[in-house]
Amino acid sequence: MVRALEESRLVTLTGVGGVGKTRLALRVVREVRARFPGGVRLVELSSVRRPESLREAIRSAIGEREAGGVRRSLLVLDNCEHLVESAGPLVDELISGTPGLRVMVTSRRVLGAVGESAYQVEPLPIDGSADGSAGGQPEAVTLFADRAAGLMPGFVPTPEVALLCRRLDGIPLAIELAATRLRTMSFDQIMGRIDDRFSLLSGFARTPVRRHRTLRMAIGWSHELCEPEERMLWARLSVFSGDFDLPAARTVCAGPAAAGGVPEAEDVLSRLVDRSIVQRVVSGRVVRYRMLDTVREYGGEWLRRLGLEGETRRRHRDHYLALARRFDREWFGPSQMDWHDRMIRELPNLRAALDFSFADPAEQARGVEMAARLAYFWIACGFVCDGRRYLSAALSHLPDVPPGEGVNRALWVGAWLADVQGDLDQANDLATECMSRSFAVLDRASAGWATACCATTGLRWGYLPEALGMYERARRTHEEGGDLGAGLATALVGEAYVLARLGRREEAMARLRRHRSLCDSLGDIWMRSSGDWVRGFIELEEGDAASAARFFRASLRAKHLLGDSLGMTTAVSALAAAAARSRDMERAARLLGVSELIELSFGLRVSISPPDDVREATEDLARSALGADDFTAAFQRGRAMDVEAAVAYALEPPSPVPAGTDGTDGAARTED
Repeated sequence: MVRALEESRLVTLTGVGGVGKTRLALRVVREVRARFPGGVRLVELSSVRRPESLREAIRSAIGEREAGGVRRSLLVLDNCEHLVESAGPLVDELISGTPGLRVMVTSRRVLGAVGESAYQVEPLPIDGSADGSAGGQPEAVTLFADRAAGLMPGFVPTPEVALLCRRLDGIPLAIELAATRLRTMSFDQIMGRIDDRFSLLSGFARTPVRRHRTLRMAIGWSHELCEPEERMLWARLSVFSGDFDLPAARTVCAGPAAAGGVPEAEDVLSRLVDRSIVQRVVSGRVVRYRMLDTVREYGGEWLRRLGLEGETRRRHRDHYLALARRFDREWFGPSQMDWHDRMIRELPNLRAALDFSFADPAEQARGVEMAARLAYFWIACGFVCDGRRYLSAALSHLPDVPPGEGVNRALWVGAWLADVQGDLDQANDLATECMSRSFAVLDRASAGWATACCATTGLRWGYLPEALGMYERARRTHEEGGDLGAGLATALVGEAYVLARLGRREEAMARLRRHRSLCDSLGDIWMRSSGDWVRGFIELEEGDAASAARFFRASLRAKHLLGDSLGMTTAVSALAAAAARSRDMERAARLLGVSELIELSFGLRVSISPPDDVREATEDLARSALGADDFTAAFQRGRAMDVEAAVAYALEPPSPVPAGTDGTDGAARTED
C-alpha cells in the first residue's frame, strides 16, 4: 500500500463490508504520516448523505491553504461507496488542481477516476504462517486471541479458533464480534451457533460507526446501496457453493424481471464485482466468481423472503445435471484432463445440487440420474467416498423413481463403487439386479457394465474362469450396441488381465493391443493406463521386473494425474512386487506401506486390489529377507509419508541392481 501511494496519486481500497478497509487505511496513515509535511486529513463520509454535501466536507477538512499545493499532503476519504458518482469527478478536480495532494479512499466500489489505482482488501489469512503474525500464527487467529484476551486474561487459542475464523471468512468485523460474545457465552456455544452468524454476531464492536456495529448492518449497508436488479442477482447467486463461472450465473439467474429473473445478468454481475459483493477469481485462463460465505448467507435470506429459493435451486440443479450429462458423454476422449480440472472446481456445486435433489421427493429422480452420470468422476478422479454416499442415497430412492436407464445406471455405478470399497456382497447383488433389469429392456450399455462388475467381484473372490466368461460376455454385449467407449475398454482390459492370470499370454496381449488401439483412437489416458498396468503384470510374470516396473510407473503417472485412487494403489503395490523381484526388499516393503497409505487416504478397503496373491507373495518375500522388525520399520516409513511425496517416491526409478540378481539381464523390453 505504501508503494501504491508513491506510484499513484489516487489509491482506492475496496472490499466487502467489515473486511477492514478503514483499519488498513489507518495503518498506512501511521506508516506514511512523516512523508506528508502538509499533513494528513481524514474525512469520514458515512454520515454524508447528499452529494452536494461532499464538497463541503472535503473543503472543511483540507482548507483553502491547500489550493496552491505547496506542501505534500494526504487526504483520506473513508466509507465513500454511497457517494461514488459524485466523488469521482470531485477527486479528479482536486488532484488536477492541487499538485501536492494525494488521495486514499476506502469504498466498496472503485471511483472510476482518472489514474485511480485500486487495491482489493482481502479477509485476514486463516491458514499458514506466511502472513508474518507473531509466533507464525495466522492474522485472523491473532485478532480473535487478542480480543478474547481482553475479556479473558490468559486466553490461549486452540485449533478450533482457526475453524471459527474460517467459518467467518476471516472478516475482521465478524471475528471481533465473535470474540465479544465470550462475555456471555463459552467458545463451544459460539461454535454451536455459528451457522446462524447474523443472529449470533449482533453485539457491538468497538467502532463509532453505527452501521459497522453488527455484521448484519455491515452487509446490509452494501445491500442498501445496490440497485434492485443487483439485489436480485445477489440473492439468486446465493445458491452457488464455492465459486462459479459466467455461463452458470447466466443459466441460473437470468430471465425476465417480472418472473424474478435478472435481465442482462452479465452486466449486473460486473456491477456486483465493482461493489465488492462478488469477487472475481482468475487462475490462468479460467475466470470464475465467488462470494464470501457471510455475503452469500445474507443473499440467501433475501432469496427465501422473496419466495424464490426452491425455483432458483432447481435451476441450479438443472444446470449441473446438464453438466454431468455432458461430462458423461465426453469423458472418454481427448479432453479428460480438462474435464478433470473443471469437475474438481465444480465439486461444491455438484454436491449442493445433489443434496437439494435428495432432500425433496419431487426431485429425487433427477438426483439419481445425476449421481449416476458422475460415475467416472467418482471413480477416476478420486472421489470414491463421495460417490458411494450419493449412490447409496440414490439407491435408497429407487422404489420412488420410474424404472428405466437412469435406474439401471445407478445400479451398476453403485455396484462399481461398492466393489472398490470392498463391499463385495453388495456389489454382486447390485450388479446382478442391474443385469436382470437391463437385459429385459435391451439396455445393452447398462447390461455390459453390470456384467463387467460381476466379473470383477468374481475375480476378487478368486473365481478366475468364471470371471473370464463374464468379461467376455460384457465385451460382446458392448460390441452389440452397448458402450463402445469406456465400457468396451473396461471389458477388454479385464479380459486381458484374467487371461494373463490363467497363463494365456498371447490372447491377453491381443486383447491389450485392441484395448490400446481403442484408447488411442479416442484420446483416452485413463483406461489406457489400466492397460499399462496389465502389461506390467505380464512382464512381471515372465520374470522381467525392470520392464514391468516401467509399465507400472507409466500407469501410476496417469492415475495420479487424474486422481484415480484405486489405480494409484494398484500400481504402487505392483511396483512393490517388481522391487521384490529385483531383490530391493527395503523399497518393496516401503512401497507396500505407500499402497496402504493411498487406500486409507481415499477411503478404499486395504488389500482388495488384485492380484491379492501377488501382494501377499511380495510381503512374504520382503519380510523373509528383511526380518520382521526391519520390514515393519520400512513399511511404516512408507505408510507415514505425505501422499504426494509417497507417489513421487514410487515414481522414482529404483537404484541399479547387479545384473542377473532378478533372474534377467536387467534390460527393460520395448513395448509390443
